Amino acid sequence: MVRWERFDPAEYDISFNDEKLAAHGISRYDVMEVLWNGVHAVRNKRTVDRYRVRGRTDGGRALELIVVVADSRTLRFITGWDL
Repeated sequence: MVRWERFDPAEYDISFNDEKLAAHGISRYDVMEVLWNGVHAVRNKRTVDRYRVRGRTDGGRALELIVVVADSRTLRFITGWDL
């Protein structure tokens, strides 16, 4: 279980669906900036292993990201968009 209120990206194996993120103009660096800057996460109502993660890049860009929790220490960011 991911403890989003105390989230530290260094404690997780993080992967990316670069193609889907790029389709929305989001890079893996944008995702990592959001994670390091602090996030607000909400569980997806339909799928128990997915979350909507909101936060800002260093430049102030507000993003919503969709992440799949593969196991207790593995996350895969599959898509996202600007807020």
